[in-house]
Amino acid sequence: MADGDWRDGGFRERRPSAETLAWVAASMGRGSRVVGYRRLTGGVCSAVNRLTVEQRGRRTFVVLRQYPAGLGLQRSLAREIANLGVVAGSGLPAPSVLAADVAGAATGGAPSLLMTRLPGHVDLSPVEPRSWLTRIAETAVLLHSLDLPAKTFRPWTDSWIAPRDGFRVPAGAQKPAVWKAAFGVMAAPPPKDTAVFLHGDFLPVNLLWSYGRITGLTDWNSIHRGSRAIDVGHCRRYLAALYSPDWSEQLGSLYESIAGVTLDPWWDLYALLHYDDGGARWIRGQVAGRRPVDVPGMTSRVEAAVEAALGRLG
Repeated sequence: MADGDWRDGGFRERRPSAETLAWVAASMGRGSRVVGYRRLTGGVCSAVNRLTVEQRGRRTFVVLRQYPAGLGLQRSLAREIANLGVVAGSGLPAPSVLAADVAGAATGGAPSLLMTRLPGHVDLSPVEPRSWLTRIAETAVLLHSLDLPAKTFRPWTDSWIAPRDGFRVPAGAQKPAVWKAAFGVMAAPPPKDTAVFLHGDFLPVNLLWSYGRITGLTDWNSIHRGSRAIDVGHCRRYLAALYSPDWSEQLGSLYESIAGVTLDPWWDLYALLHYDDGGARWIRGQVAGRRPVDVPGMTSRVEAAVEAALGRLG
């Protein structure tokens, strides 16, 4: 794809290729044509564009996700398509698949997915943080209440938390002993917990908002069945890194209050430990200028969340 490249871990696609636009038009039906496109903010591993399609005088917005050609990401795209099929009709605010070119045969080699456009936008600067966190907790509770099929989550296949060279204390850690204690907890076999349906990437950057309501949940690459604390813990880690340990703690408390359950502390800690020295780069790429990112303080904020989680292990 001549108009794309990788910078700072992200795919920067300047515009969809002529081949891609022709494929979209053909996929949308006879007489359709693409009359506009706009790059959506925040894509790190793929390019996401909102396209305007005109057919018989009527205009429709659709969303196009494309992965770079030549990187062997067809399996990731095929998984997302299958997962969107799982959640279709579930009541979750997920996009629907309109067309797919997994091999990139019609789009210059770039694996492509065309989806319906969900209303709303990513909100990373909430005016009322407590209400914002409550809506996130409510959405997680709804998600976890659904009896949908997915593979069982297996923690030790996760290359982030079990790297080949072992755990590493982040370079900016102020209390290395906290991290080492947490790594020690991970040496024990994971406890059994009630398995629920998981999004797998339940983060603020994957939620769309409109007038104080969550109107969309995106990025469906990682569904599993496992401990609810995995989804909540991933979101808590993100909140601690981007905002504060207090926001992270509030989300956990709100979720437990709404769901009427206690989050398993081992799995919560497991999710929090998905943080390393590369975390700031990824988060900054996902935020993409939509709010200030305090990179120097990020590790210490996550460290505080890890320390609090350790305290709940008793």
